[in-house]
Parts: sequence; C-alpha cells; structure tokens
Amino acid sequence: MKTKFTLTMLLVSLLTVFQFASAATATFNVTVPEGTNACYIMGNFTGAEWPISGAVQCTKVDATHYTVVLDEANFQNGVTLATLKYKYLSGPGDWTYVEKDAADAEIPDRSFIASPQEDVVVKWATTWVERAAMPKTVTIDAFVPLEVVQLYIVGTFNGWTIPTDSTKMTLKETTPEGKIFTVTFFSKDVYLLKYKFCAGPAWDYEQTVTDFVYPDVSQNTAVEVVAAVKKIYDPTKVGNINITATVPAGTQRVWIMGSHLGWNWANLQEGTKNADGTFSFVAQNVMSLEFRLYNWNTEWSHPEADDADVTKERPNRVANYPADANLAITVSAWRNEAPNGLKALDVDKYSVYTNNNSIVVEGVTSKAELFDISGRNLQTVNAAGTYTSKSLNKGLYIIRVDGATMKVAVK
Repeated sequence: MKTKFTLTMLLVSLLTVFQFASAATATFNVTVPEGTNACYIMGNFTGAEWPISGAVQCTKVDATHYTVVLDEANFQNGVTLATLKYKYLSGPGDWTYVEKDAADAEIPDRSFIASPQEDVVVKWATTWVERAAMPKTVTIDAFVPLEVVQLYIVGTFNGWTIPTDSTKMTLKETTPEGKIFTVTFFSKDVYLLKYKFCAGPAWDYEQTVTDFVYPDVSQNTAVEVVAAVKKIYDPTKVGNINITATVPAGTQRVWIMGSHLGWNWANLQEGTKNADGTFSFVAQNVMSLEFRLYNWNTEWSHPEADDADVTKERPNRVANYPADANLAITVSAWRNEAPNGLKALDVDKYSVYTNNNSIVVEGVTSKAELFDISGRNLQTVNAAGTYTSKSLNKGLYIIRVDGATMKVAVK
C-alpha cells in the first residue's frame, strides 16, 4: 500500500507540473538614466489595450538599477513569457513617463528573451517627480502653414486618441505668413501636459516634429509653431475607398484596422464576405489611409504576412482617394492561422468535457488555448497531459489544442 500510494502521489505531482508548466516567473534587471526616481514595467500582460493601471513597480537596487520578477500566472489576455511585449516607464499612471531612444523617438516594443532579462533605458520621455498635480485650464495657439484647412490637437489630456470634432481647433487669424488656430481645454495636471497637432482628422496628418511639452506651467497660454505636417487634409477632396480583398482559401472572417480608425482596437471593423470568397471593406470620407487586414480579432496577433517572408508581418498598406477609390488587394498568407480556419479536434484522440464550469481536455501533447466566441484569447497553457480551463460563465467557447479546434458549450 505504501509503495502504491507513493507512486500515485508521484504521478499526480508530475501531471500537475505538466499542466501548469506555463506558470513561470522571470526576472527583469534594468539600467536607467541618472536622476530616475522610480521605474515601472508594463505591456501586453496587463490587458489587450495595455491599460496603464496594470503597470508593475520595479524594486530599486541603486540609483541607476531596478529589478522586478513577473509571474506568468498573473498575465492577462492569454499572454505568456514567450509572447510577452513590454516597455518601461519612469513613473505611475501615465504614458508621459514612457522610455524613448536618444533622439526622443518611440522605441519598438521589447520582447522577453531569457531570465534574467537585462535591459537598458536610454532616456525617459519625462522623468517622474513626486509632487502634487496642477490642474489648469489652458489656451494653446498654433501657427501653421497657410495651406492648412483644419487643425486638431491631441495629447495626454485626451489619452492620445484619434483627432475628432471634440479636439478640433478654431481658426483665430490668417496672416500673410500662415494661419493661427486656437483651443482651450482643461488638463488634470499641466506638469504632464504633452500634445501634438494634426492637419486633418486622422494620424495621417500629424506634425513631423516631436511632441510639444507645455512650456510654462505658471502661464495660462502657450504659443506653438508647427512648420510641417505629414499631409494636409482637404475636405473637398475626400470620398469612400472601397477595398476588395482576395484572401487565402479557408479564411472565414477578416477585419480591417488602420489610421482611419485611429489604430484603436476598439474601432476594429469586420469585412463583408462575398459569394466568391473575397471580403469587402469601406473606409468612409478619407483622403488617404494606412491599413492592414487581420484574420482574427484578438489584438494584433493575426495580421497579414509579408509577401516575401510569411514569418514576418506585412508593412502597412496605403490607399489614396480618388486614385484608390476602388482598390483590389491580395493577401498571400496570414501571419497566424485563425481558430476558425484550423482543422477540427479529433475526438478519438482527445477527451473533451466540462466539469464545474471549466473545460477539461485529456490527451494534450503541447499546447491548449481558450477563446470566447468572438475570438478573444482567454487563456493559453503550454501543457502535456490534462488541461483544465479557469472557471467560465455559461456560453459557447472555442478550444484549440495542439493546433486543432473545437466549439464547447459550458452550461
């Protein structure tokens, strides 16, 4: 009996290790600029839209070194260490503190390689200082080229969202040298106020210089000069761009994301599937746009693959009105296959059932992924043996196991 009990306990322990092998931890060591007062790490592990509230504070080692341990078990949105993307911030609660390169430009998202991960922050956009916020209503005047017809402002005060009528500026004066637009708004903390200007209602028209910082918090008015923008919007030269996409065989659904949607995943638009298997999209009232197609609606994970190398993402496509008013494109491949485009789960190989509001799969050899019916990734586990999902609400779910999928109802 004693030998049998010991063996049983050993088998249970091994199964537990296999099932939760993905719940790993990793240490991140980061060297920061002198004068840094705090350091935070944040990324896709905080949620689909990288909510700033999920940033994790690092522990100070000395004046220029910080460290933090991240536990994969706490990651959101099905992210694992293998798929982790992240950046550092010098302070809490605001992208104003994000890291930059030496020229103040954005840096690509970092990727986890191995623990301990050794990183270096070259520069902060703003170095956090512990002080009381200064709420203030400010007026900003912008001097722009004569060709500018409309001007918008975006910044920390509106979460850097796409230019809309709510951030459209008013023409104040036209001079022989240029135009002056003005706007007045409330900032919760003028110390952190950063902004940029767009000569049209999309990111296609943004200024070419770096973001502006409110110059003097003791003053209620600032005057900025915008010498150049990427493009100038002309409301008399806009129209609908109709896109027809030929896609790889077996593709069931396709979405479009682009500058006309603010590159905001909440604005993602699904295409219409035609009888011939193509998909149609309409970008309304645009002069131009940059865009890409996706074959699944979990954020950024299923884009078009590059024509020359399917292991890489395709660069953004560009369309201009009226030259591309009726645009036909071909997607040669997807970077990742969508769950609804994969082979069905072999019920003779795997045992799938529900238990106490969880989905259980027996016979897993490498990986199990759980999606809701809209395609949102709920859980990803690298496992061998038995996979048991987290507790779920009643409804229909998609389980993908070792590359094959199946719909499962939790009742």
